[in-house]
Amino acid sequence: MKRQFSIFKLFLLICIVILLSLKVYSSDIPEEAGTSGLAFLKLGVGARASGMGEAFTSISGDIFSLYWNPAGIAQHKGVEFAFMHNEWIQDVSLEYAALCFGYKKNVFGMSLTLSQVKDLERREGPTENPLSYFDQHNLALSFSWSKKFKEKFDLGFSAKFLYEKIDFYSATGSGFDLGGIYFLKPFLQIGGAIQNFGPKMKFEQEKFNLPTRYKLGVAYSGNENYLKGEYILSLDLVKPRDTDLKVHLGGEYVYKQKFVLRSGYQIGYDDKNLSLGLGLKVKKYQIDYAFVPFSSDLGNAHRISLNLKI
Repeated sequence: MKRQFSIFKLFLLICIVILLSLKVYSSDIPEEAGTSGLAFLKLGVGARASGMGEAFTSISGDIFSLYWNPAGIAQHKGVEFAFMHNEWIQDVSLEYAALCFGYKKNVFGMSLTLSQVKDLERREGPTENPLSYFDQHNLALSFSWSKKFKEKFDLGFSAKFLYEKIDFYSATGSGFDLGGIYFLKPFLQIGGAIQNFGPKMKFEQEKFNLPTRYKLGVAYSGNENYLKGEYILSLDLVKPRDTDLKVHLGGEYVYKQKFVLRSGYQIGYDDKNLSLGLGLKVKKYQIDYAFVPFSSDLGNAHRISLNLKI
């Protein structure tokens, strides 16, 4: 028990050091809303998490935790592949592929995120027609490690290679994720994570910060014998480095371990709040879909993901 708590305290200490370091590092220049770069890292992956309002920091056992909190894969067994297509608003698309496998008492993961925006207009002033068109391409390649310490605490870490290209110009950099999940009871767990912290990137002559986010979440799970199903309720508090605190709420109900219904709600965003999702589990396969409507005539976002366990 003492060792479990010492590991938990070490995780908290690491989080505090990182938070203080980032605060000192960026305190010389006041940061305005939306000043972080690489916005595609904020879009989220996995239709399951999206259907649950992205309240996924404390959820464990899902390969898409590689994105939300790398500690979430610590209980993973076997080999699993995952793929996702995200048809985002304003003609933005995002593709995601991941691999997760265990080795001895460790779990490793790899993921690749590709995003593109096509046919951006090039203008030098208020003209009727654009001078030409150009594209934007983004890439994130991530390597993750996670491990369970005793029965109470899971720890995870990710390192990322980041790349962005706009027209003829490009920038490269690195980022990191750190997360942990602590199991208070068999049906109650809390999670914490810091996403996308690391040095500034430079695009031409301009430097910009990564879209760092600090997250704290709790999840409650149970089963309902009358309806022959299992459920999860989750809550996340999310603090992006360049905007105000956000609240994410999510729920999932699994009927007979096959059919899944999900819903989520987000507080603190201007153009989105509600999300809905469906899922189907068949043997080694799992397919999920999420729908996120946006206001202000921005359109709707659709995510579909597929999991395959070997």
